[in-house]
Amino acid sequence: MEFFNKTKEFFGLGPMDVEADEAYFAEDRRYESNGAAAYAPRSAYGSVAVVEEEQFVPRIVAISLTSFNDAARVGEPFREGDAVVFELTDAERGAAKRFVDFAAGLCFALEGRMINLTKVLKTDRKVFAIVPKDADFSNAELEHEAGLR
Repeated sequence: MEFFNKTKEFFGLGPMDVEADEAYFAEDRRYESNGAAAYAPRSAYGSVAVVEEEQFVPRIVAISLTSFNDAARVGEPFREGDAVVFELTDAERGAAKRFVDFAAGLCFALEGRMINLTKVLKTDRKVFAIVPKDADFSNAELEHEAGLR
């Protein structure tokens, strides 16, 4: 009979130990966006204190690319929410095409937009910008960061 009781306790079918459960649930849990749980701090009065998160402000990252091995330098800041201005003037023609395709894929996947900054200015330089959907930058700001204005 002892074996039967131990088996019931092992599978949680035995009597509950209420004191241990109360200690486990004593703190309120707060879940973050990535699924990781974090405990919310308590104020002096026992209620949960509100923790304000810093507001993310997108910035413009300017990069000059020559080899397709540098593609991560474009993808990482864009994935984090920053606009990326990249110059392909010194890149080989085949590598430049691959960069443009890669950037277009990033824009499609993350709902951003891609701008050819040198198309209107009629210059020999090849400069493009990719802007995330939540970032609001004017073409003039992007051109200034690229050194076109």
